[in-house]
Amino acid sequence: YKNQLNREIKLIRSDRGGEYESLFAEICLEYGIIHETTAPYTPQSNGMAEHKNKTLKEMMNVLLISYGSPQSLWGEAILTANQILNRVPHSKTKSIPYK
Repeated sequence: YKNQLNREIKLIRSDRGGEYESLFAEICLEYGIIHETTAPYTPQSNGMAEHKNKTLKEMMNVLLISYGSPQSLWGEAILTANQILNRVPHSKTKSIPYK
């Protein structure tokens, strides 16, 4: 299985969220992908996800402050920030994640 850069996916690292664990394990097994999980209660060990979360939080705060919106709208602001990020072209693929 290949990603959008046409590179083979060998390993996926995720937290221990169990929402889709069995289905995800089946897919990884089918495609020969190694699934590593981070240590319990150590989100900092998944740097890429933590970086994305930090970016989303910063964008959320900018949106709320810029428009003078109440903090109670944080959910809408974070969804909007995610929509914006999904429509910004990736530096390597020159395409947007939303595609």
